[in-house]
Amino acid sequence: MKNSSRVKLISSFKSFCSILTFYFCIFFIICSGCGKEEEVVEKAPEFKDIISAPAERQLPEVTEGTSSGEVKQTTPAQSLQISQITQPTEPVVELITAEVLYSEGLEYFNQGRLDEAVEVFNKATDMDNTMVDAYKKKAMAYSKLGLMNEAITSFRKVVEINPSDSEGYLNLATFYIERRMTDDAILMLERYVSLNPNNAMVYYNLGCLYSEKKLVDKAIVAFQQASKINPSYADAYYNLGTIYTDKEMFNEAIEVFKKVLTLNPKYHEARYNIAFAYNKIGLYNEAIATCEKLLELNPGNVNAHFLLGDTYNKLGKSKEAKEEYDVYKKLLFAK
Repeated sequence: MKNSSRVKLISSFKSFCSILTFYFCIFFIICSGCGKEEEVVEKAPEFKDIISAPAERQLPEVTEGTSSGEVKQTTPAQSLQISQITQPTEPVVELITAEVLYSEGLEYFNQGRLDEAVEVFNKATDMDNTMVDAYKKKAMAYSKLGLMNEAITSFRKVVEINPSDSEGYLNLATFYIERRMTDDAILMLERYVSLNPNNAMVYYNLGCLYSEKKLVDKAIVAFQQASKINPSYADAYYNLGTIYTDKEMFNEAIEVFKKVLTLNPKYHEARYNIAFAYNKIGLYNEAIATCEKLLELNPGNVNAHFLLGDTYNKLGKSKEAKEEYDVYKKLLFAK
């Protein structure tokens, strides 16, 4: 019995030792594993890649509650987008330029706010002294305000900046004509036609100015050019005829005045001048017939009665002449 009990005790002790040995091995393995994991954590980081990488490639901080496996790097485009969202927007400031000022002045001009338009146009030309359109509109505003000197100054600046601006010369000529500055007006119109030679009205006005200055030959050329450009320009033919009459070129005058009547049969001054030319070259019957036609169309024409009396007198018809002179005096004093 004792031996049997001893055997059981030894067997139990061996079992205990085996169990103890088993747990000790497991403990050793676990401790050894923890040592390796600790070694990985304490391993020195590789700084080379981090230092040389661009800022946007650096790893973002891990947000609390997010596992390392879920961390995503922000791309450059996303970083830029984030910076644009978070960066406060600045107010857009409109750049004031001469063109902006011109547009503002143009609005004032179109609204009839001329003083304000001039003020803004002045700012535009101060900023850009080559802005032709601003000078033109400023001149027009000055003209509407009755400030002719300022208008002339502005248009002078236009042709100074752009010597090929025919409109500038024409506007200057108009201002000069209004102020009876004939020589300056002639110069501007001459420059205009050198750039734009197909304007009949400008040639007509140039002819009138030449006539005023007694530049007869130049006036003839100007009126001829006007009628050439516009064959229906009755006034150009008429003025040409008066110059021929003054130069005693009566045959030429008659032909031109007949052209006027072809264009306008009621142009009574032209018919009178035809009768006058007939009288001067001795074609008295033609002069009488023309005067009678004129008085038929225009009975109150005082000069026609006087011319008819003079023609009768040259023909020796004193009675008829006296009758016409009496009518002339009656009509003249009635006025």
